[in-house]
Amino acid sequence: MQSQYDLFTKVFLDTDYEKKKVVEMVCQLGEGAASGSVITTQLSEIFVFHNEDFSEKKRNQGNDEFLYYRYYLDIEPVTGAGEKIYMDAIAKLVKGLWEAGFKTVVSCDFEDELLGDET
Repeated sequence: MQSQYDLFTKVFLDTDYEKKKVVEMVCQLGEGAASGSVITTQLSEIFVFHNEDFSEKKRNQGNDEFLYYRYYLDIEPVTGAGEKIYMDAIAKLVKGLWEAGFKTVVSCDFEDELLGDET
């Protein structure tokens, strides 16, 4: 069955934590296993990157501040991942990151359906 959405997801993520701590948190929240900066879960592969556009000054200014956050996650579904369960897993991950104090902005085809007005 064809997916209604392109399930690729980008999460802009800001924190002062080191990348290793970010990988650990994402791994824990996503219930996955890490190998370097790549986390593999039952439903996805999550790649943790330093944002080359990171700016200490711009990360807290304006409507596009998220473009200057310290990190971003590229998340791809694994083959056979169901659309609804994948979307639920992304919502759970993002909510967990918020609750842990990370600033997050989600960019994907289904962002409006993830967490309502919170994304």
